[in-house]
Amino acid sequence: MDHAEITHELPPDVRLLPGEELQNVIEHENRPHPPRLSSLEQILRFTKAASAEELGKFGPSIAALAFSDRPNTPDHLRLYEVVFGRDSLRVAIDLISSFPELAKVTTITLAKLQGTEYNTQREEEPGRIVHEARDKDDQIAMQLTEELGWGWPYYGSVDATPEFIRTLSGYCRVIDTDNEFLSTVYINKDGGERTMADALTAAVDWIIRRLESNREGILEFQSLLPRGLENQVWKDSWDAYHHSDGRLANHKAGVSSIEVQVTTYDALLDAAEIYEQTLNRKEEAAQLREQAETLKQTIFDIYWTEDKGGYFVLGTDRDPDGSIHPLKVRTSNMGHTLNSRLLEGSDPDIIRKREAVVRHMLSPELLNVSGIRTLASDEYRFRAGAYHNGSVWLWDTHHIAKGMRRLGFRDEADDLDRRVLGVVEATHSFPEYVRGDDAPVPHVNRYTINVWDSANERISKIEQPPQEVQAWTVAAILAIKKRMARRGMFQSTLEN
Repeated sequence: MDHAEITHELPPDVRLLPGEELQNVIEHENRPHPPRLSSLEQILRFTKAASAEELGKFGPSIAALAFSDRPNTPDHLRLYEVVFGRDSLRVAIDLISSFPELAKVTTITLAKLQGTEYNTQREEEPGRIVHEARDKDDQIAMQLTEELGWGWPYYGSVDATPEFIRTLSGYCRVIDTDNEFLSTVYINKDGGERTMADALTAAVDWIIRRLESNREGILEFQSLLPRGLENQVWKDSWDAYHHSDGRLANHKAGVSSIEVQVTTYDALLDAAEIYEQTLNRKEEAAQLREQAETLKQTIFDIYWTEDKGGYFVLGTDRDPDGSIHPLKVRTSNMGHTLNSRLLEGSDPDIIRKREAVVRHMLSPELLNVSGIRTLASDEYRFRAGAYHNGSVWLWDTHHIAKGMRRLGFRDEADDLDRRVLGVVEATHSFPEYVRGDDAPVPHVNRYTINVWDSANERISKIEQPPQEVQAWTVAAILAIKKRMARRGMFQSTLEN
């Protein structure tokens, strides 16, 4: 069990918002962590491989682990020990140049679980990639079914499907030069025989249906369940999507997120390349490129604001009459536009936009000792220890750094990577996230803090300790160290 102390005193560096009433504060014990940290050893744990050569042999990465599975490991550190579509794809694509077989097995595994029908309880749709691949008899799955009514596996994600296309196409581009992978046969969840080309087509068709059925032609999310996952993106905590005055996004209508549109834009271009060069579907490839170009212009029209020197807003929501409104808050999400083809090129307006995004990412409000805060410190809902409203996620910062590097901001990217490495050194863990405060050294939450939110009539967990070893954190660290090794900054690519 977790030896924790329950109090009713708020830590001095935590603030309550208007309408919030403290329920309790749980202080968790400090757990000993191993003195030697190896990102390679941890990625082997996540994939059940015994060596680097076996990575990809036994399946995709699960999402998180504690450092030890001993009996006294507290439950709050063992929440995500299964495959999550988005997480496993992010791990695979970050490591694709070093461990391509992991991308191969990840996409095949997710293709086997790909949606084949419309099922409201699971939020399943044909072509949709699974969000959380729990068996219905899993203890956490049974609890979520009882409390929230979810069916299993659960498909409540809008970004896993374009991420699937990106990872699959990345493998084809980097490794599968003989175009054999798309002919790989697998058995889908209904027992039917399919190829990876079929899986790609189904995923593309899911995106096209979503875009064409949307008034603005964007990829929105809205749960089909009364208590389904409200924010079906990587920032999936219930209060992550809000307006500048703190009002939550209207989840009774569609909500969208900037990075999902960007990933979808790239996924359409990736799919078009495969359709044209491998599948000989040239007319459809041209249509996909046309849809990508339309989406690109829509992103600039809807998600860019000239406020505060110009930036990409978090996303959008809608009024009851369907009118769309931007969520004008500065977040790390806009940094994802850098790691995309969206802001490539020499057009003066494109250059202006990417320079503005970099400027915001490196501003005192978004940058701290650990990396990029999920929410700028001058925004209404900022709290340094909040899950997605102020904390720093290492994979997120690394993703932004990769974008800076591809657009020529190499020194800035190297600095961000060094900050990410510094988190591991300071915390002696591979944490899910760290605090986004202004402390000189990275550190993690020690408390679980529960409040009653009267405005939204619910209990809110405004702080909680992170998972000790998060897969996409480990993948980011390993990718950084391998890149540095190739540049001669590490003696070995594997010892770390």
